[in-house]
Amino acid sequence: MSKTYTLEELKKMKSRTDVDRFKSTSEQEIMEQSISDPDTPYLTDEELGELSTPEERKKKDEKEK
Repeated sequence: MSKTYTLEELKKMKSRTDVDRFKSTSEQEIMEQSISDPDTPYLTDEELGELSTPEERKKKDEKEK
């Protein structure tokens, strides 16, 4: 179930972000949270090798022209 908001409604909403908690979270904690998240995709080395950066794609597109 989802709700749609207008831009104006979003602008009026108060943030519920815990800024202090956000700022105090270490890289290690972020990694641990990511690993424990069942929705995190774990790609194989082969799959990772298929990925490219925007710059690489742009160069490839320019070569193909």
